Amino acid sequence: MRILIIEDDTALSKVIAIGLRGERFVVDSAATAADGLRSAFSNAYDTIILDLMLPDRNGDSVLKQLRQTNANTPVLVLTALSDLNTKIKLFNLGADDFLTKPFEFQELLARVRAAIRKQRVVTEAILKYADLILDTEKHVALRSGQQLDLREKEIKILEYFLRHPEQVLTREMILNYVWGPSTERYTNVVDVHIHYLREKLDRPYKTKLVKTVSTVGYKISKL
Repeated sequence: MRILIIEDDTALSKVIAIGLRGERFVVDSAATAADGLRSAFSNAYDTIILDLMLPDRNGDSVLKQLRQTNANTPVLVLTALSDLNTKIKLFNLGADDFLTKPFEFQELLARVRAAIRKQRVVTEAILKYADLILDTEKHVALRSGQQLDLREKEIKILEYFLRHPEQVLTREMILNYVWGPSTERYTNVVDVHIHYLREKLDRPYKTKLVKTVSTVGYKISKL
């Protein structure tokens, strides 16, 4: 699981990051709205932790922009304000939850996990991209109407691609999503499974969908 923290208080951000990494999350941090949005638009996250007061932009506008392009990613807002109007405004802007400063790390951890569980429940079972369809409940994948003979891990990788179309997914992100954070880091298991997935998904078709991003990872894209 990968978390993005957008928080200008470097001490607080460091404490949160250390705590989350101790719970086997992969954590990225940004101290400004600009850096946070850049990361959010370039990577796939399971939750975004957003401070409401940032040095270069108001957190409200950041939340609004996040919702325009990351519609399904849970956003947990950190704020020093706890009045009813603030809560209503945050929920109307698309926040999934909020936490009033100061707070205990264990409460933040519980809210992050709850947001991820909720997101998994409401996520669509049928995923589509180009001429590709994946039924995540029946574990059936079709391309141009033809069923693909995919193994369990290949389906899981394909699901991750389809939940984050045209976004670059690093090998570590794929490894964490498909095999879990305890998997050996120095394995080529991702590359091997991508090879097999390409043989079934791309080789018989003119348009290749699985793209290699040099030195970084992979993405699914029509371009």
